[in-house]
Amino acid sequence: MGDKIRIDQRKVEEDAVLLEGARSRLERAPLDSQDMKTTLSANAKSKAAYGNSQERLSDLSVLLDQEVKNIRSLGAAFVEFDEMAGAVYAKK
Repeated sequence: MGDKIRIDQRKVEEDAVLLEGARSRLERAPLDSQDMKTTLSANAKSKAAYGNSQERLSDLSVLLDQEVKNIRSLGAAFVEFDEMAGAVYAKK
């Protein structure tokens, strides 16, 4: 195992921060009170579709939070592996 694996922790953190930024723009937005006044069935269906889209955005937000954790964890795991591999190689 000649050279060490090179992990660019700065790039790992940049990627994590980019995902956090994207996630922060996925906030649920309630309908304006004006949108609640009509009795048209088409508007009711639109409200339901909007509610569904807001739930999916919320789900995506949770998944992006998990991806940020995964990216940081994987970066740390690679650093740890690199250090262990370097120690084993140094003993040979």
